[in-house]
Amino acid sequence: MNFKLRQLEGFVAAAETGAFSKAADRLAMTQPAFSQLIRELEGMVGVRLFERTTRRMELTEAGRILLAQVKRPLDDLQHAYANLRELAGGERGSITYAVLPSAAFVIGTRAIAQLRERHPHVQVRQIEDQNGLLIDKVLQREVEFGLGMFSHADPALRFDFMFMDELVAIVRPDHALAAAAEVAWADLADVPLILLPISAAARRLADAGLAQAGCHRAPAFEVVNMVTALSMVREGLGVTILPRVGLEAMNMEGLVYRRLGEPRPERQMGIIRRVDRPLSAAAATLIRFLYQQAGAVAGPATRPPEL
Repeated sequence: MNFKLRQLEGFVAAAETGAFSKAADRLAMTQPAFSQLIRELEGMVGVRLFERTTRRMELTEAGRILLAQVKRPLDDLQHAYANLRELAGGERGSITYAVLPSAAFVIGTRAIAQLRERHPHVQVRQIEDQNGLLIDKVLQREVEFGLGMFSHADPALRFDFMFMDELVAIVRPDHALAAAAEVAWADLADVPLILLPISAAARRLADAGLAQAGCHRAPAFEVVNMVTALSMVREGLGVTILPRVGLEAMNMEGLVYRRLGEPRPERQMGIIRRVDRPLSAAAATLIRFLYQQAGAVAGPATRPPEL
């Protein structure tokens, strides 16, 4: 026996409203069409489900048994349908994405907060990683997308530009370099440097600038994160070179930053994803928020791509 969903929905509506006319309105049907729907259901089960008089309508014993059996499954179906609609609309779901630490501090964190406020049922897992590992995670489908630096073209990947970031020199206000509007790479030849690990994209940019100026050398200190680098500068242990985009979330008390001269250490930042993997609605929503926050932090960002 194959019940039709519409028949069961009509039966439950009639049982809940106590009138065929009201049930027909709920299902957006005419009353004759609704009555035929119920007759077909009764014909299928071979028993009357309603006792109808001129004054009232009541469920028969068979009707009460059927209502007890089908009400919960229909409610579950309605709930599943609503969840799927929310999933399709980006209001529900889960996202895993990778991001460079410098972009995670402000842009990533604020975008997640914005998403949580608008769509509290969307779960986000943010993985902070170096650029090479971030790209590998996208390629291996470990994350849905990444927010990182364009390093090289790959036919399996799509890069959507978001904003330009640059490295800056950070010193104490009483340091000799603080008096300059712009720091030349050659000015760093004789100062102790505090740099991120060689695996960091920002470190490779810094090394390239130093090498081109003919003053490349090992740093005085190599640190894992930006917080440690800033703390060491504050204590007078040297000068650090860090991405500008992450500084808004850092404690810059007792510190100033200056732009670096040519070759300007700039990097293209954007969304990295596989060309053969469509984005979920929730991920597309998060990406739009990432673009908004990038515009607020790093200056006018480009418009989000068609997602």
